Amino acid sequence: MILRREKGSLTIEASLAIPVFMFAVFMVMSVINLMRFHLNLQEAVHQEASRLSLYAYDKWEVSEGSVKSAILGRMDDSVKDKAPVKGGADAIDLCLSRLDDREIIEINASYDAQLPYDLSGIFNKRFTARCLMHTYIGYEKGLADVSDRLKDEEYVYVTETGTVYHRDRECTYLRLSIKKVSRDSVKDLRNSNGHKYYPCEKCGKRAGSTVYITKDGTCYHGSLDCSGLKRTIHCIPLSKVGGRGPCSRCSR
Repeated sequence: MILRREKGSLTIEASLAIPVFMFAVFMVMSVINLMRFHLNLQEAVHQEASRLSLYAYDKWEVSEGSVKSAILGRMDDSVKDKAPVKGGADAIDLCLSRLDDREIIEINASYDAQLPYDLSGIFNKRFTARCLMHTYIGYEKGLADVSDRLKDEEYVYVTETGTVYHRDRECTYLRLSIKKVSRDSVKDLRNSNGHKYYPCEKCGKRAGSTVYITKDGTCYHGSLDCSGLKRTIHCIPLSKVGGRGPCSRCSR
């Protein structure tokens, strides 16, 4: 039996191999683009955290929106325009960041990767660029006027709208733990005291499919920028608390 090689066999093999090879090349390029974007984002997050840490001694007017704008402004335009992110670079989410503490800054910039040639979805995962940094103010007492009076008088912590003072900087009433949940599930959730969550008077009625709750709160919020989720903390002498009473949790 004589086997003959058909003249068109090489053409068929090439027509099958070349598309596979080109697909593999484009897939590798997509992964490289994802790595480039993530490294650029990580560098921008670190630079912004460093800037906030340096100027924390002067003032503290930080919001999720301002930090996000600053991070995007530090990234290369060519990287942002080709961001392998679902929804584009503007879809980067900072909701898990810790920006209400003047002593500790934690920026978590999360995004859902979306590669054009990743048909199996191997790299279509959620990634986070994170930076945790202590501000340049010392520890706790760095917020106070450091003088000899510090040794003679007790200093406590208050918020701008609070009616009590706190002796512990780590009191759970001061350090909010914000959790993102769906609006449909919030009716079945309870806070640490077993109470239901009700819509916030300021932003709850305008909430979308996602809301924000805290462990000790009684309201759910439609926006992270709501004042009900913010804690601007001041360290003041006990003699200047005015009509504020002691916190029932940390001043026992």
